[in-house]
Amino acid sequence: MKTSLKVFWLGMFIYAISFCLVALGETTLSPGKDPLLGFACAFMAFILPFMHVQDALSHNVPLPFPAWVYIYILICGWINPVFIVSAVLYLIGRYSRAVAILRIVLLSMIPFTWIFAFYYLRTYPREGYFLWIIGMLLVLFSEQIGTIFNSQRHFVTATKTSA
Repeated sequence: MKTSLKVFWLGMFIYAISFCLVALGETTLSPGKDPLLGFACAFMAFILPFMHVQDALSHNVPLPFPAWVYIYILICGWINPVFIVSAVLYLIGRYSRAVAILRIVLLSMIPFTWIFAFYYLRTYPREGYFLWIIGMLLVLFSEQIGTIFNSQRHFVTATKTSA
């Protein structure tokens, strides 16, 4: 198996594990009392805007957040679907330009989690959040990381044979 595919699958494993770990820790200023697991963060970021808009439209309930916050929540909620699409396109191997564009889009979406979760909700990152980011980065840059490992391996082999 190619080194880049090994890095890819390691990244996917870390990404998947991150959903089972605590992603956001709560502070005394944040809305809840318990830390949030990764899957709960992903689900809430994806579903919450639609639930609030549905309540506002069907039950005439005011939106609990300002409008600008919903833009941040929508962007945060779409990080995982964009990541999955880019990972699948990478595995197919025929859409390298689309993968490169999605990589840039995804990397530009991540800071929105900092603003929404850490600033607005007053939470702090925990192990699940860091593994989520590391897993995505390993997958998104698996080709480049694999190339680096292969070049180092060839350098070490060439050094041993010349010595």
